[in-house]
Parts: sequence; C-alpha cells; structure tokens
Amino acid sequence: MKKLVLIITMLVVATAANAQWHHRHPEGRTVIVERNDWIGPLILGGIAGAVIANANQPQTVVQQQPVIVQQQPVIVQQPRVICSDWKEIQTPDGQIYRERNCFQR
Repeated sequence: MKKLVLIITMLVVATAANAQWHHRHPEGRTVIVERNDWIGPLILGGIAGAVIANANQPQTVVQQQPVIVQQQPVIVQQPRVICSDWKEIQTPDGQIYRERNCFQR
C-alpha cells in the first residue's frame, strides 16, 4: 500500500514538473508559456525517491548472543602418602607393638 501511494505521488510530482502553461493570445492563437518552476517538483521528487529507497532497504536486526560461561574443572591432587612396612617390636617385658613410618610427597 505504501508503495502504491509513493508511486502515485511521484507521478503527480513528475506531471507537475512537465506542465506547461497555455495562454490565449489576444489575437486568438494559443501561446505556450514555459515557466521555470521546476525546483519545487525536483525537491519533492528527491524526497519521494529517498523515501522509496529507504522503504526497500532490509531492516537490520541485532540479536544479543547468549553468554556461555564454562568453568574449568577443578582438579584437587591428594597428597601422596608413602608408608614403610610394618615392624613388630617386642619390649623386654613381653609387650609387642607395631610401628611404621609414613611421609607425604
């Protein structure tokens, strides 16, 4: 619908730009008087052309991209415990106890 209205407006402006004024001469013959009123229709035609050009341009749509935050996995290294073999120790009174040595790396 917009394009139809704009085309009709342009045709009216173009017709007005080409119009020539006819006057009757006192002797009975027709005299064509050309006027230099072409600046107004030229401006109106330029405006109408700009409106049509803007109507035909595709609309730009900007979409916000989702923000994805991916956390790095947390690797917790357990300290490595190294222990020696068990030793059984017997005291002079007959008690037996076990012992071993452990350390971390």
